[in-house]
Amino acid sequence: MVDALQKIGMKVNRPRAAIYVWVKLPEGSQNSIEYCSNLLLDTGVSITPGSVYGHYGEGYARISLCIPEDRIKEAMRRYVDWIRK
Repeated sequence: MVDALQKIGMKVNRPRAAIYVWVKLPEGSQNSIEYCSNLLLDTGVSITPGSVYGHYGEGYARISLCIPEDRIKEAMRRYVDWIRK
């Protein structure tokens, strides 16, 4: 997941021992709730808006790693395609 996101220019750090990844939203993105809502509507991929974790989470999204690897790969394929539009 981290490799795919970094490959398309997203700012994300590789977690050491977490079950999720924080990703900075692209420059010019709407707020995190709108960004995540649009991603879900357009691709069926659900990520969590950073703003639900407080003010400092705005501008970020949290992506869970707690699903099977094949589903993560498919979600990342859809996400990458959506970003490249």
